[in-house]
Amino acid sequence: MSLLAVSFSSCLKFDELRENPNNPISVAPSLLFTSTVPTPSSAFSDLYRNAQYHNFIAADLGVSPPVNYLYGSAGFSYETIRNVDKMAAEAEKANAQAYIILAKFFKAYYYVQMTMQMGDIPLSEAMKGAEIPRPKYDTQKEVFIQCLNWLDEANLELDTYISSTPGATVEGDVYFGGNLRRWQKAINAFALRTLISLSKKENDAELNVKGRFQKIIQEPAKYPLMGGLFDNMQITHRDEDGFRGAYNPIEQIVTGGIVYADIYIELLKSYQDPRLQKVADPTPKALAANPSNEAAVRADFNSYDGSDISVDLQQNNARKSNGDFSFPNKARFLNFVGQPSILIGYAEQELNIAEAAHRGWITADAKTYYDNGVLASMEFYGASAGDYLTNKAPYISGASGLKRIHEQMYLALAENSGWTSWFMTRRTGVPVYKFSTVNSVTQLPVRWAYPVSELTDNTVNYKAALVSQFGSEVDDRDQVMWLLK
Repeated sequence: MSLLAVSFSSCLKFDELRENPNNPISVAPSLLFTSTVPTPSSAFSDLYRNAQYHNFIAADLGVSPPVNYLYGSAGFSYETIRNVDKMAAEAEKANAQAYIILAKFFKAYYYVQMTMQMGDIPLSEAMKGAEIPRPKYDTQKEVFIQCLNWLDEANLELDTYISSTPGATVEGDVYFGGNLRRWQKAINAFALRTLISLSKKENDAELNVKGRFQKIIQEPAKYPLMGGLFDNMQITHRDEDGFRGAYNPIEQIVTGGIVYADIYIELLKSYQDPRLQKVADPTPKALAANPSNEAAVRADFNSYDGSDISVDLQQNNARKSNGDFSFPNKARFLNFVGQPSILIGYAEQELNIAEAAHRGWITADAKTYYDNGVLASMEFYGASAGDYLTNKAPYISGASGLKRIHEQMYLALAENSGWTSWFMTRRTGVPVYKFSTVNSVTQLPVRWAYPVSELTDNTVNYKAALVSQFGSEVDDRDQVMWLLK
């Protein structure tokens, strides 16, 4: 299973950029930009089922496999990175500096995703072609240091470029319409996400997690951050090829089979969270019990329920048929617009800063950033916070407060931002997922195996990386990578 579940990208391969092997042609960097830019996964894509936001129960429709956590091999992103390098090369020829700078962000993004999946990966010797056909694996620590350096360079170089070239833009930009300052903010928000993912390594002097985080927070003029939902790196949907979300009126099996998971619903109910009524419909059973007062049913938190991902298909299907589970809110989702698909968002950024402040990495008020993150998520869903931050889920100190930040992050990342929520749960244990033999495992997998081709194509380096990381040549989902130790 690949972590890079992409919904919108077209596929422009390096080989397709040639009329024939002996006659290379130039390609506008904007075309390569569009084909290599990281893309989000829309709400109710399969990967969000892995984070236990929703379930898919469609035995009555002929399909309904359980959530399978028996993760196999992931895929490398080197083909995409090759095109990123090609974009930078074409931009160099065209004197289009912005694409060269953004290439550093793209590479950092893809390498971070790969190392978060698998652990050590080729980097310093990767992309060398015939010169180094069998690249060594860099340690995960080395990969993160290089990616953090790329992100820092991209921010600083972009800042200089924006200042020296007023009004400069990039073409082919589906996120920000070419606005480079908003790209700069997204780069820094992603840097904060990456640093928070390294919380178990906060005291590593070479990595310098705290120092890097502090620098971004303490120098806002040099490291601008998102200022609100308007800065989200997201795509809005419409009824057009390439812009439809996974959940739309055309996909009748999807819309008929998706119900919410109880982990997500019960957390919302435990906080009497007004986002619940925005994302879910009451169960059919609850609506049928009081048909004359639908407003009262919708206002009652007990009218909502989710399915248990760890029970077998027969039980879940019977309960679904009985009207026991909440479906996605039809008014919000059952159309071609739904909600925007976020890749990197403001609510997450603020909660990441809240966590850093809570951990003592920075001298900032954790409550302020916690409140900002929660309120931003409420705004995203069109929910009114009311007394939520004063009575229902206020910021609190200590270990319970850190858990609450993670719970609010889980709620803010619901059905958006790709695997970010799953990675957070792997790191923190919040929330506690449900597992059983129905899901092929009894504990959360912690990594994906390397592509099977590595055993034959890069045997020596592949085996050396396994032994170096895990003490044996075993390559499976339960091997604990450096990031998590």
